[in-house]
Amino acid sequence: MDYEGFFRKRLDALHTEGRYRVFADLERRCGRFPRAFDHRIGAEVTVWCSNDYLGMGQHPAVLAAMQETLRAVGADAGGTLQHLGQQPCASAARARACRSAGP
Repeated sequence: MDYEGFFRKRLDALHTEGRYRVFADLERRCGRFPRAFDHRIGAEVTVWCSNDYLGMGQHPAVLAAMQETLRAVGADAGGTLQHLGQQPCASAARARACRSAGP
């Protein structure tokens, strides 16, 4: 079986149909919420459709907590919970978020 040809044909069809998904190459800049730099077009854009639509990812208290956690446990690539488990601080943050969201 010519796997290369098989998948090339399928990908070409997606491109032709306009259904090939290309992710935006956005660089958020702290202090400029909700603005981000779009590297594909070389200009600033407004981003409202992110997981950080309230801009809390740039809040000084959030940044300070992230820095404190990085110093305490370091940084990793994440991986999957099924294989690696998770840091206790991530479990605690997830539980806290669930409690604040209500039933």
